[in-house]
Amino acid sequence: MSIKALQRRAREARFWLGQRALPLWADVGFLRDGGALAALEMNHRPGETPLLGDADDQVAIADLFALAERVGFDAERASLLRSQALDAAASQEKSGGANGAQPARSLRSACDDLRLRLMSFASAEGEDAILARLAASRAFDTLMDDFLTPEGGWIVGYDAEGLPVARDIPAKLAAPIAAALSPLLPLGEP
Repeated sequence: MSIKALQRRAREARFWLGQRALPLWADVGFLRDGGALAALEMNHRPGETPLLGDADDQVAIADLFALAERVGFDAERASLLRSQALDAAASQEKSGGANGAQPARSLRSACDDLRLRLMSFASAEGEDAILARLAASRAFDTLMDDFLTPEGGWIVGYDAEGLPVARDIPAKLAAPIAAALSPLLPLGEP
């Protein structure tokens, strides 16, 4: 596995963030009076009664928009949306974390796997670096193929039968995506 293969995956991550996820959330993921929605439906649209996200949702979306300039998304627009989300977070209390049963395969664990594999790649040398690149590439493929939608959304996770466990795209899970993709992005920069 060459460094070029990992660079290609970095370009895919940049495209997904800059051309899919950020435009999706910028266009339909915020209330008119400011602040990110708690979730989008799986059709990538707001629900019938869109709800303002809690403080954790706002911070998660702000984390995603913090990557905007690195992926070619309109920096001024991203800054405005990020400010709206952080202002909304400041006016709310933290929710205290996720609730409900944990899925058999989750987006959060796929993001953690990619982030850890990229950290291993960054510190590896010689043959270990080759193995680390291969592991990071596989972790990225799993994230892209199983959890990130082509439209810019994400799937929370899958149950033991392989079915999605949620019918929405929660804003909270933008934070682990941002944390996972952030170290990959520089590899695909021109």
